[in-house]
Amino acid sequence: MVRFSRVAAHAVPLTVGALLLTTGVSAAQPSTVDAAAARTEAGINALQGIKKSLTPAERKQSSQLVVEKRLRADRSLAAKLPDYRSGVGVSTAGTVSVDIAASRDQAVADAVKAAGGTVRYAAGGAVRADLPLGAVDGIAGRADVAEVRPASQATTWSEQGNRDFREAAAVRAAAATQVSEGDKAHGADAARATYGVSGSGVKVCVLSDGVDSLAKSQSAGELPTVDVLSGQKGSGDEGTAMLEIIHDLAPNAALGFATAFTSEASFAANIRALRTTGHCTIIVDDVSYFDESPFQDTQVAQAVNDVTAAGVLYFSSAGNSGNATDGTSGYYEGDFRASPSKISGITGTPHDFDPSSTTQNFDALSAGSLGKPVTLFWSDPWGKSANDYDLFILNSSGSVVASSENGQSGAQNPYEIASVPSTGSGYKVAVVKYSGADRFIALNVIRGRFVASGSLKAFSTNGVTNGHSAAANAFSVAAAPAGPAFGRPLETGDPANPAGPYPGLYRASSKWERFSSDGKRHLFYNADGSAITPGNVSSTGGTTRNKPDITAADGVATSVTGFQPFFGTSAAAPHAAAIAALLLSGKPTATPAQIRSALVSSAIDLGAPGFDTVTGTGVIMAGPALAALGVQPK
Repeated sequence: MVRFSRVAAHAVPLTVGALLLTTGVSAAQPSTVDAAAARTEAGINALQGIKKSLTPAERKQSSQLVVEKRLRADRSLAAKLPDYRSGVGVSTAGTVSVDIAASRDQAVADAVKAAGGTVRYAAGGAVRADLPLGAVDGIAGRADVAEVRPASQATTWSEQGNRDFREAAAVRAAAATQVSEGDKAHGADAARATYGVSGSGVKVCVLSDGVDSLAKSQSAGELPTVDVLSGQKGSGDEGTAMLEIIHDLAPNAALGFATAFTSEASFAANIRALRTTGHCTIIVDDVSYFDESPFQDTQVAQAVNDVTAAGVLYFSSAGNSGNATDGTSGYYEGDFRASPSKISGITGTPHDFDPSSTTQNFDALSAGSLGKPVTLFWSDPWGKSANDYDLFILNSSGSVVASSENGQSGAQNPYEIASVPSTGSGYKVAVVKYSGADRFIALNVIRGRFVASGSLKAFSTNGVTNGHSAAANAFSVAAAPAGPAFGRPLETGDPANPAGPYPGLYRASSKWERFSSDGKRHLFYNADGSAITPGNVSSTGGTTRNKPDITAADGVATSVTGFQPFFGTSAAAPHAAAIAALLLSGKPTATPAQIRSALVSSAIDLGAPGFDTVTGTGVIMAGPALAALGVQPK
């Protein structure tokens, strides 16, 4: 499931001839090219001119909101940008969904209501609301408001396989009680019998989208009572599928749930509430917000840090954005390298992706990247960026079709997001330093891929696992199939996906999912924004965390419609959490450090010897982990 924010997109008519001007190739009809280039530069200059003419209230808004408002109010601007689409979702009632950072959240919530808006969440300095577009300036202009932007959106890490395969699985699911193939592949069924463990005395709680089919699963005998935090049922059914996996492996564990989809601030609050109110021993999620920093623990990761410091075991999906080992990566990170050439019509210095003597200002996107969000981060502290970077997506003829051009002047986030159009081909990404110092950058086409295209070479790296999944004491969980292979190629022309060992056990020759996200995670800042290596936020500074930590099963049966079978690291994380519940039920006095040691030391190494960036220390096994913890057979 993917839910992403609508971001600024503009299709300024940059012609092939104008693109040739940037590559030193002569055009056949100079007068036509010159006219087209002039129109192109007029359009792009109009957009970048907005950045130079922001009012005090607009400086606290995202570029998408500002441009949408100005286009509606200024016909001459709209004439310069006839194909421009901000991407801001404006309802028929004229409202936009926004996130507001405020020093007095309740006062701002009251102001939103007075302006005709609807408040979805307000606590901890964060307000999510549906606000009339015409009221954005008034709210942003308040002294107690620091920022207004389109509501940040999230994704879960499930994958939909071949339709025929899913329909056949659904028929089987309707005929009998479903048990995850991971139960056998991880040896959990044998471990329960050998060690007499069942998850008893342990409470495992899930954060995901929702539990719409909870009552149906309970009436079918697939789930027992689930403690849902008050008002936090959410919407969707991935949470139900995750709960079924946990119950399959740890049938006597108590279960709880809260949604992670109300807002990012609500997600962080629910993590803490599951510990304090829900009394959860183990928490597992499969959610990622697109603006979670790769370089610093921000609000969700800080909540994970809080609960793990209090003794909770926390498991999170590593993600399904591919990895460098399998050539499926849509991620690039590295030091900003100033290009000696410019991109026609765009103010600023492009990043040169090519480390050789050749200059390459673009990284090309695969056909499978259509409709995918692209994020850009750089190594400034969160909320304190004084270096201004912009993100552009261009098509094969050189037209800028999407961009994000927020201003950073010392009090903003080092973050931009745009979306690849859902149709067309030949798209490529450019990163431009508008002003400021060189920084380490992270560029991610989420669930997409960078590829070679024409004269453009593909540049990608490992390291896409980020955000709270990469929190120091969280378990970031990669995926390996337990049963039949994922039923469709990730991209056209890809090799077949691997199958799992079911009904056998995982072994050293087992393969991981080709979509599973890799590490390591490079960080530059502590959670409070202080530099880890003051004065050095380049590739030689900061620190790294070995993520993901472990691997667990996906491609398994549930009774939940849409998750038959259940693929993705969304399925892997609850398997790992359930195995941890078996360990805790076998040794209730075990510390988090002892549980981690038992899981890691007994894991079956799948990749390169020792830790590797795709599978961590390997696939965890219930019986060997119980033995490593010192639990005696019954």
